[in-house]
Amino acid sequence: MSTPQILIVDDEPNIRFVLERALRHEGYALDVADSGAEALRKLADGPPYDLLLLDLQMEPIGGLEVLQAAKERDPDLVAIILTAHGTMESAVEALRLGAFDYLFKPAMPETIRQRVGEGLRRRQQGLQRRRLLAQIDGLRQTLSELDNAAEFTAPPLIPQRFIRSGSLVIDTHHRAATLADRLLDLTTAEFDLLLCLVKAAPKPLAPRQLVNLALGYDCEDQEAREIIKWHIHHLRRKIEPNPAQPCYIITVRHQGYLWSPDC
Repeated sequence: MSTPQILIVDDEPNIRFVLERALRHEGYALDVADSGAEALRKLADGPPYDLLLLDLQMEPIGGLEVLQAAKERDPDLVAIILTAHGTMESAVEALRLGAFDYLFKPAMPETIRQRVGEGLRRRQQGLQRRRLLAQIDGLRQTLSELDNAAEFTAPPLIPQRFIRSGSLVIDTHHRAATLADRLLDLTTAEFDLLLCLVKAAPKPLAPRQLVNLALGYDCEDQEAREIIKWHIHHLRRKIEPNPAQPCYIITVRHQGYLWSPDC
């Protein structure tokens, strides 16, 4: 990971000093702007910033205008708003425009460091998801081209990595799954359960089979039913349009669960 680039924007010298001092030894590349106008210039001409510490109450160009310009240039840029107690309405508006958080002035140095660290972690997660989705889209396009080819000289390698079932695409290498181009936020157990169900489809799998195949151990039938029921409940909440009436993961009475790609 490259050194995080942080831009501090505040028209009060003492606030800029406190923020720089709080972050000086955290390994960040710090830059400062003493007005909204200077912030806009640095956003246009400076390095790509990862995070803004942004005062709202500046004249003549306020923090909301800077925030809008920053988000237009980089939707993943993290903005932490600095606000006085009398500007809560503006802080709420900033959150609506995509700010990550707001801090009341004067903020404690430890609070500043904690929220900046959390904001940068959130940015890395967002960028990683975008890269993963782009990779999945590119390889899905390759799969489509291979499917449309007239002849195959050898079995393609890509389908061994990617499993498709309807609008679901599973990347077994990165252990990621998308449904209708939406990246699913799955736990390890949920991913393994989904993979087992898709591989077995259209045959149902009994709870004890799922415990063996997905969770990697064995137990009695009654215990297996309770364990898998709990995992299936949470998995349905993440993938079903209506978890109360599931159409992807179907319960087959006295047999178990099966995956249906036609929801």
